[in-house]
Amino acid sequence: YVYFLGSIEAQNLQFTTQILLRYRWRDERLIIINSNATAEVMEGENMLMGRIWTPHLYLVNEQESKVMGSGRQDVLVSIQPDGTVLHSTRMKVTLLCLMNLQKFPFDNQRCPLVLESWAYNTSQLELGWEADSPVKVNKKLQLTEYSLRQVYVNTSDAQYSIDEKDSSENLNYYGKFAGNYSTLTVSFELERQVGHYIMDYYVPSILLVVVSWVTFWLDANAVPGRTTLGTSTMLTFITLSRNIGSSLPKVSYIKATEIWFIVCTGFIFGSLVEFAFVNIIWRRKKNVELKKVSSKYILKSTLTPQLNRRNNNSSLGEKCKSMSSLDSQFDTTLNSRDHSQLTVMSLDSIRSEPLPNSGRKDSPNN
Repeated sequence: YVYFLGSIEAQNLQFTTQILLRYRWRDERLIIINSNATAEVMEGENMLMGRIWTPHLYLVNEQESKVMGSGRQDVLVSIQPDGTVLHSTRMKVTLLCLMNLQKFPFDNQRCPLVLESWAYNTSQLELGWEADSPVKVNKKLQLTEYSLRQVYVNTSDAQYSIDEKDSSENLNYYGKFAGNYSTLTVSFELERQVGHYIMDYYVPSILLVVVSWVTFWLDANAVPGRTTLGTSTMLTFITLSRNIGSSLPKVSYIKATEIWFIVCTGFIFGSLVEFAFVNIIWRRKKNVELKKVSSKYILKSTLTPQLNRRNNNSSLGEKCKSMSSLDSQFDTTLNSRDHSQLTVMSLDSIRSEPLPNSGRKDSPNN
């Protein structure tokens, strides 16, 4: 009986369930001899279970398990007068589920619960399902991300070889426990609910691609706006895809979401390439604005070189004049320096020169 089917963790490839596991077998050693119709059923818990023989079964794909119970474990053993034993255990188990995520999130998963004999091979113990309703599921069972479509049961034998070299897909190596062991399998077929992914991934990604196409209607010269719009949509879409991929394991094959990611990224990247291509063409074909041609403009352009020459000649004349003035000033300075020179002669030459007439005659004695 399945009480609860918990979250299926795609990242760890496992799921959790709470079940009531019941075994039924008949032990002739427990038959009550000369029993009458009023003989009562013997019931007990772990103490009674420890005094009788019980089959040792284990979960092949078990990750973690524990017997539930508050205070005491939920174990019940009942023995009928004819030696029939019913063993009931309420358990919480975490099981391995190998998922195929190629069609994610439009995928269906089949997660098994495999029960197998541990120490007794098929010559000593045979396992089988009850003919009438071998597995029952809680009618109020509700899953968050999946819906339970169907439950399958199967009975098979697991083969284990003595030699490791003989191991194959259907023949496993088991060392000293070689042989055939009876196996019971219950498979839960689960269908993923895609509403969450459509609203949180596919619809936003479509809107982002449409927003990236807005650049087609913008002016080719609007470089900042078109660049910002293209890069922002690209980064937003990459962030959105990473949030979806973070909950999935890294697998070797390509998933459906990755194909969608490649297509959307191609559209957004194409809008950026289109912008660059159009901008280059626009710059090459850009028209240079010229003044309106008129007779006035032609006359002005014709006379402008002559006026420039005259201005250049006048400026050169002024420069020559300034240079000649500087030269004259320099010559004047030199002349003034020549006139201000002091001549030094010898004392004898000074005495030999006659003195100028001063209006009086010298005496002969002098």
